[in-house]
Amino acid sequence: MEMSIKDRLIILAMSLIGMIILLLIAYDPIDILDSTQKIILAVIVMVANVPLLLYQRRRILKKMEKTT
Repeated sequence: MEMSIKDRLIILAMSLIGMIILLLIAYDPIDILDSTQKIILAVIVMVANVPLLLYQRRRILKKMEKTT
């Protein structure tokens, strides 16, 4: 059984949002943060984003197992 388009779009959107936030932290257009603050914020974003993506993947796999 394949993943639905909706499930794929959810995972893609979550990944893109995480990447956009990381890019905004890295480029810091207003130049507010120093390098240690950028690293701390990037780690916080990754710690928050990765478990959400893994949870979404696990939920999709369970849903796919039920339908087969």
